[in-house]
Amino acid sequence: MKLPPGPMGLPIVGYFPFLSKDAHLKFMELSKKYGDVFSIRLGSELVVVLNDTASMREAFSKQELLGRPPNGSFTVFDVKSPFFMEDMHMWQEHRRFVIQSLKDLGLGKTKLEEQIQDEINHFRGVLKTYLGKPMDLAIPLTPSISNNICSVVFGKRYSYQDPERISLDIVIDEVSKLLGQTTAHIFFPWIRYIPFLPKLMNYDEGFSLFKKSEAIFQKKVDEHKDNLDPKHIQDFIDSYLVEMEIRQKKDPTTSFNEEVLKGCVSDLFGAGTESVRTAISWCLHTMAYYPDVQKKVQAEIFEVLGTERFPEFQDQKSMPFTHAVILENMRWKTIVPLNVLRYSLSNTSIAGYDIPQGTTIMANLWAVHHDPRHWKDPENFKPERFLSSDGKSVVKSTHYMPFSIGKRACPGETMAYMEIFLYFVAILQKFDIKFPENFTPSLEGDPFITYRPKPFKICFLPKN
Repeated sequence: MKLPPGPMGLPIVGYFPFLSKDAHLKFMELSKKYGDVFSIRLGSELVVVLNDTASMREAFSKQELLGRPPNGSFTVFDVKSPFFMEDMHMWQEHRRFVIQSLKDLGLGKTKLEEQIQDEINHFRGVLKTYLGKPMDLAIPLTPSISNNICSVVFGKRYSYQDPERISLDIVIDEVSKLLGQTTAHIFFPWIRYIPFLPKLMNYDEGFSLFKKSEAIFQKKVDEHKDNLDPKHIQDFIDSYLVEMEIRQKKDPTTSFNEEVLKGCVSDLFGAGTESVRTAISWCLHTMAYYPDVQKKVQAEIFEVLGTERFPEFQDQKSMPFTHAVILENMRWKTIVPLNVLRYSLSNTSIAGYDIPQGTTIMANLWAVHHDPRHWKDPENFKPERFLSSDGKSVVKSTHYMPFSIGKRACPGETMAYMEIFLYFVAILQKFDIKFPENFTPSLEGDPFITYRPKPFKICFLPKN
């Protein structure tokens, strides 16, 4: 058997002690020595790490590599997650339904876009109340982004001060700090059974947070069951309950049930809030860091929209520079540096190497986005790299994949891009953005589930 080469580790723990917090950077370093595809032992698991576009495109097109590891991030919290757990039947049944349901609820149509525009309008009003003083962007941005998911899933938005809303946001925020693609319990599944370790690693806290969010989701499901009118589907929960009844009549073994519905809702909230908030935070942080780029974006906004017309997603086509700035942000500060883990369901191969059944696959998206073979000066922020030579249209590279690729790519990618564009443009249309006096911003991030900017204060100065 020809396994990919890789570094030696220690007995029992493997290479785990040598991984830094920024595992994506460590993997890039190892790839220089062992090649784009290498293997390491992490705890009891054989892990193959992919660091280039070719191996990822090959791997993610294979049926054998559509699996999730049996001890993924969410298993420790007993969540029935269709998108992040190993149950292939559950994922296959739910993937098509979730994508279709989001379309039926207005994704790609004006209905959902109008809801997001209303939310942004409210958000801009909140920014105004700070009167240009330094603020923590996350405080109003978290509930605002979360409200977009609430509209789709629950059929309503919340006030930012609503206790249920605050409780949900805290859960999503704290859990995302506990989870990641190199979390210990994935590779040492036995640690959760050692009495003091879960407490030491804050898993107990994560478990109780998940229980809180589950109680909120259960309450919502019960409310929806009481008021359900199959002829008037209002939101995702309605849609699911109707589908669940149809499927259970046809097939008593279907994975459509209330537990999985709550898992589905949890997936939509976690993925839909955290990644979009992180992307928008980086985009605004970058504009404060590069005021000249900010001015150029604003000039394009005023040329296309003027000062009053609210942005629409289709305006992206008329705003190539602004679009390029967003794409470059998503490349430069790849918001999910390590793709959600894959697992080989049977023996296969990648890049000429044998991949035995039961191997965990890690794809280093950061490495693809910072590969000097495909990006000139990858460490620098250069929106022009996404523009045609005349600057009039956007050109996407085949080496650009912030939401992954293949069948397991993020099903919410379209909605995420719409939100990022609308928030970014609507904010820069009405505000100049800068860092407070005597504040030294950092371009380094903190890797949790997403690669977040380090905590920062920022000023939004209303434009006259």
